[in-house]
Amino acid sequence: PFYPIPFGRRDSLTFANLSTTLANLPSPASNVTVLISVLGPKGLTFTDLVALSGGHTIGRSNCSSFQNRLYNSTTGISMQDSTLDQSFAENLYLTCPTNTTVNTTNLDIRTPNVFDNKYYVDLLKEQTLFTSDQSLYTDTRTRDIVKSFALNQSLFFQQFVLSMLKMGQLDV
Repeated sequence: PFYPIPFGRRDSLTFANLSTTLANLPSPASNVTVLISVLGPKGLTFTDLVALSGGHTIGRSNCSSFQNRLYNSTTGISMQDSTLDQSFAENLYLTCPTNTTVNTTNLDIRTPNVFDNKYYVDLLKEQTLFTSDQSLYTDTRTRDIVKSFALNQSLFFQQFVLSMLKMGQLDV
């Protein structure tokens, strides 16, 4: 969606360092409780969280960012997450045949190069890479929001704009 960027914000003259970034950006292995504990104090709501996560409708990810859904973190042995569609998981194992594979894959398997609401359809079908994404559908606090965005792309676009504008005003 198109939206105007408000005037008046001054960007920093320095770049965020790794520790600042990691402290403000939840891990892809996070669940909704962790996500909202990081983003809630910034004034972002469950609706904002689900809308902003829709940005995952484009982009790619390294196997290391979702290996926890395919392999045991201690032993490295194959152990599929129960909230992962079987056929989708089989394809991920082809892309990431070991827990140390450095390959990448699309975040959205339906329309990887289009900003749309298919990310939410992926969630309904248990075909997303990150625990943090799939938990938006498995958690009762955010499930209905996911469903509404999966059914109504215009609603998703409208809320994405509102949430992006809100996020853009953080820590001004």
